[in-house]
Amino acid sequence: MRETAERLLIAAGILLLISGALFGVMGQWLLAALLWTGAFGVAVAAMNFSRQ
Repeated sequence: MRETAERLLIAAGILLLISGALFGVMGQWLLAALLWTGAFGVAVAAMNFSRQ
């Protein structure tokens, strides 16, 4: 169960990074920065979740 949750967190982080890159290409820098910040938060949560 923990492994599944960790994989879902990693997948969510990757999707946030991809969408942030797309918004960055379109010139929507504020949205891109918010999405990248969210992706960083999800990545930290995934690493913290795997250590417990």
